[in-house]
Amino acid sequence: MKNKVLIWLAISIAITVLRFFFLRDGVPAPRQWTAHPFVILMLCIAVGWLKKDMISGQMRKVGMLAEPAYVGAGVLITVMALLMPVSDDHGLVLFNVILLFTGLFMIFFGSAVYLPSLLVFVYGFSVSFPKVLDGAFGTQYALITTKIVAYVASLVYPVGSEGQLLNLIDSAGASSRVFIDAGCSGSASLAIFLTVFALMLIDTKPRNDRIFPLFLFGILGTSVQNIFRLVLLVAANYHFGSAVMWKVHDYAGYVLFPVWFAVFIYVYLKIGVKPEIARDHEAEVLEK
Repeated sequence: MKNKVLIWLAISIAITVLRFFFLRDGVPAPRQWTAHPFVILMLCIAVGWLKKDMISGQMRKVGMLAEPAYVGAGVLITVMALLMPVSDDHGLVLFNVILLFTGLFMIFFGSAVYLPSLLVFVYGFSVSFPKVLDGAFGTQYALITTKIVAYVASLVYPVGSEGQLLNLIDSAGASSRVFIDAGCSGSASLAIFLTVFALMLIDTKPRNDRIFPLFLFGILGTSVQNIFRLVLLVAANYHFGSAVMWKVHDYAGYVLFPVWFAVFIYVYLKIGVKPEIARDHEAEVLEK
């Protein structure tokens, strides 16, 4: 099987390199780098790694090529990936490459693609979610977030809002304005939450009557966590000035997001899953 995996990787890498080589003149300039697609990718890879024994066991059952139905589906997915336009979004470019690898994986390994394809779907949906949210609601989601942040922060600090702008004043009386765009309003953090929730469902499904309450709890908690992050920016601006506020803007999410998601995962396993399943899952993770 090792040689077959190497052949699959070699063909996948070669086709990817050739594709971008021939399309290099038509590749749009990339947007500003954002971390959330790579966070989502790492989460999907982590779940795939935890399930590697199951995937490799299915891979060993397949000959040199999969059954004709899987080969046909794999060719179709590969062609779709090759025909997709190259995006200026890093996350969608990664999805395009991963989709190509998945199509070729299906040709070689057939039914073993089941879990990897689920992870690819989760990744694709999650990196597309901010765009879908922005397309469905336009600026309304960002406007609502701005209003809530302005109201909560104004209970303690001098803050006003005008559309998607927060009007801030620091302790020295200097004023500044902060624009809350779609990404800053929380769509990226919601996308990461949806990834975590979907991966938890794949890995350890809770009781059916707990799925929807856990989902609502996660959406609410993620939204509150994002509002708290923005209020924290207002506080940093008031006490320390705008320079410190932008530093907090750059790094606060990397602290708050993991803390909140750790809380959610704990609640998920404690309340949503039967105790014996939760203990078995924790033991399995520790062993790996």
